[in-house]
Amino acid sequence: MKRIIFGGLAASLVLAGVASAPANATVLASGTQTVYDATVTPLPPNLPSLGYQATQTAEFGDQVTLTGTNRVLTTATVTFSNWAAHSDWPDYPVTGWTHPVTFNIYSVGNSSGTPAVGSLLTSVTKTISIPWRPETTGTCAAGRWSPSGDAPCFGGIAFNATFDLAGTVVPNQIIAAVAYNTETYGASPLTVGGPYNSLNVALRDVGVDGAVPVGTDTNADAVFWNTSTAAWYADGGTAGVGVLRQDTAWAPLTPAISLTASATACQFSQAGTTLTLLTNCSTDQTIAIPSGFTMNGAGYTITAVDPAGGHFVGAVVQATGPAATTVANLKITASNLADVCDAGPNGLRGILFDGVGGTISNNTVTDLEQGTDGGSGCQEGNGIEVRNTAGVPKPSLTISGNKVTDYQKTGILVRDNVAAVITNNTVTGDGPITYIAQNGIQVSYGATAQLLTNKVTGNWYSPKSYVACGLIIYKAGGVSGTKAGLSSLSSQFTNNENDVCNFGKGGSFSPLS
Repeated sequence: MKRIIFGGLAASLVLAGVASAPANATVLASGTQTVYDATVTPLPPNLPSLGYQATQTAEFGDQVTLTGTNRVLTTATVTFSNWAAHSDWPDYPVTGWTHPVTFNIYSVGNSSGTPAVGSLLTSVTKTISIPWRPETTGTCAAGRWSPSGDAPCFGGIAFNATFDLAGTVVPNQIIAAVAYNTETYGASPLTVGGPYNSLNVALRDVGVDGAVPVGTDTNADAVFWNTSTAAWYADGGTAGVGVLRQDTAWAPLTPAISLTASATACQFSQAGTTLTLLTNCSTDQTIAIPSGFTMNGAGYTITAVDPAGGHFVGAVVQATGPAATTVANLKITASNLADVCDAGPNGLRGILFDGVGGTISNNTVTDLEQGTDGGSGCQEGNGIEVRNTAGVPKPSLTISGNKVTDYQKTGILVRDNVAAVITNNTVTGDGPITYIAQNGIQVSYGATAQLLTNKVTGNWYSPKSYVACGLIIYKAGGVSGTKAGLSSLSSQFTNNENDVCNFGKGGSFSPLS
């Protein structure tokens, strides 16, 4: 296979690693299941590999088909091969070195019948820890080592790095790819030499290590590769250079990548960019919606539960952006969550859009509380939250037809530089209560909103120290009940301790005008 590189320098051969028995499909730690695995277990001293600097590579990966039905990905593991020894780079720490690496997952598109890279579903960058290749040992030639000090000898050392995929929902087939920079190649070449020039992505040789044991290498003769040198591609660069695309004539080699999914979480079918929930389910982590997709709950319920040995953090469902996203017809609840207070991104929410526009419609969020029977005073537990932490250009959202009840802190929260139309929602608090001052709808910190035909009741805090509000406006960019101003709000907010708490600014604003 002339186009594969095994070392930190250009070579013309593939050097095989040590054979090992293929792993069986396994259920890993509690709550996760392997859905694809092309890594080699146990990990041998080294494996065949692709050198990014040596082959002018920016990104490299494969199209894979996942096994089973669990499609909420939790982690990805990539096997690498490092050919740099500490004696090559003595100014680096003797214990090893680090380098930022990006793991990308794309949907599978189609270009004239040929699989192509579709939309980016998730991208995770991690600074991985990299062990040095051992110095020359025993009878091995210079620059090679062996665990025994004798043949077989290896020019690199294999190691694994794991990436947190944060519960990304994916279809049955995806393209998984690895990207990083070297001295002269990658998205942002580093322009100086370093051990990263000798960092390779490892390959499974199915002729030596057996067929991929979990999931399917969708096309065993093809990978996806972005190299800037036309001659490396099997077609001589005819279909493009410097772009991640399918390349053929790779059998029996495939990138050594494995993927795990939440075994207890939710199963979806996919049609185009619509993911449809197939049944009631539970999740112990946030389910991330790919950018530009629609999540159709189909009337089923997602229940947030605590993970083994920990507690649930963040949103139950979150849009990842930047493209407009839709969540519709979904029911969300929580069951016996630990009463542990979290702030910032770890705060409990039902549906979260952060810096993302789109639509949140016809959903039900109920009992989104901590503690066995609620009663928590933690300032979190917002049914629907829309914000713009990253400060992207003002997203526009429609929040309509939702039912939010028995929330912990706020029914619908809109904040930061966003424009929202909030219409025909039913928001019902637990008041009168003594443990937390709930708010029905909050518009704050520069957000603009038009509120139409909502029904907000039951936000009432019995102690006199704080006030619960049906609508709280705090440093907003502008709020209106009609295009004429706040005049229609009184009919939308009833039987709250204070129906409207206006701390500025309200009135005479409509994001539709």
